[in-house]
Amino acid sequence: MTPSNHLPLTTLNTVFEPSRLEVHIAKSESRAGAVLQIVQDLVGAGDTPIREARAAIRRQQNHQAAHMLHTLNGSVANLGGRRVCELAGELEMLLDRDGAPQLIDQLMGCLEREFQHFLKSASQWLELQQAQFELPGRRSRAREERMMELCECLAGNDLRAFDLFDELYAHLEARMVAEDFSTFRAALQTLNFSLALGYVQTVTGI
Repeated sequence: MTPSNHLPLTTLNTVFEPSRLEVHIAKSESRAGAVLQIVQDLVGAGDTPIREARAAIRRQQNHQAAHMLHTLNGSVANLGGRRVCELAGELEMLLDRDGAPQLIDQLMGCLEREFQHFLKSASQWLELQQAQFELPGRRSRAREERMMELCECLAGNDLRAFDLFDELYAHLEARMVAEDFSTFRAALQTLNFSLALGYVQTVTGI
């Protein structure tokens, strides 16, 4: 995997600039899951950091609000959100010296808008990464887990085996010779689950 595989987001480079993240992913696919999880956690939290900072300001706990924005600044900086960082940094200084409430309120409004742009851009990037660069190993593990589940259903005469068969059809067909796959399908269709199980076990190596 190389950085050139990734879709460019140059038009968003002051909102969310993911090149540093893409370098980490390109260096080692094993890092991709951890990198994407960091972005997922931030996107999943939504505007909670801003709302909590506003609540602290309403309680006249400006220093606590400044600390919250400092933490947000650090998180967003790692993800290239320069416009959010600039506003959060300016607000942090104003709050620490108990600046004019009207100016603080105006800047908080600007920060809220910029943070929404950041979250939207980060979410779009995350969706692309998850669709394009899901680790082959992860897909393989998920498929093998479904194969194990199919074995369990066949062993227990569980009719959910038909749903799993539909899901795994292409994989099973590719793993069996044509004659075996035809016999396996016939066994499944006639509810001869024990015979069908034997064919799946041959594929899974159980």
